[in-house]
Amino acid sequence: MSVVQKHYDGHLGPVYAWMHGGIESAIERGAAEIDRMGIDHSDGGLAVDLGTGFGTHAIPLARRGFEVLAIDTCAALLDELKAQGQDMSIEAVLGDLHEFRRHLRRTPELILCMGDTLTHLENETAVTS
Repeated sequence: MSVVQKHYDGHLGPVYAWMHGGIESAIERGAAEIDRMGIDHSDGGLAVDLGTGFGTHAIPLARRGFEVLAIDTCAALLDELKAQGQDMSIEAVLGDLHEFRRHLRRTPELILCMGDTLTHLENETAVTS
């Protein structure tokens, strides 16, 4: 288990939503970021959210009509996402973002990786692999 993974599992995961001002506030900010990117709505297209956390972007994407494949390595954060998005078209997957293709059942319309996710990778080469 990596140092980053140990940190999320043992410390950061349980307080992550609190650090972001609460889940509702973070989801509102995530929705505003999606608006600024010009992502309007979908008729069931697939969106992939790499490093989804508790759903800052996955939930707004699902509200816009996307089916969302939400991947993260922290079970505590995915549990929060499942609780918040229980009636939404979100598949929460505990796994490595490098292996997201294994979970695809069709071609995604959108793939995003927001926040500090990339900085948790082992090195710059891992970003492109």
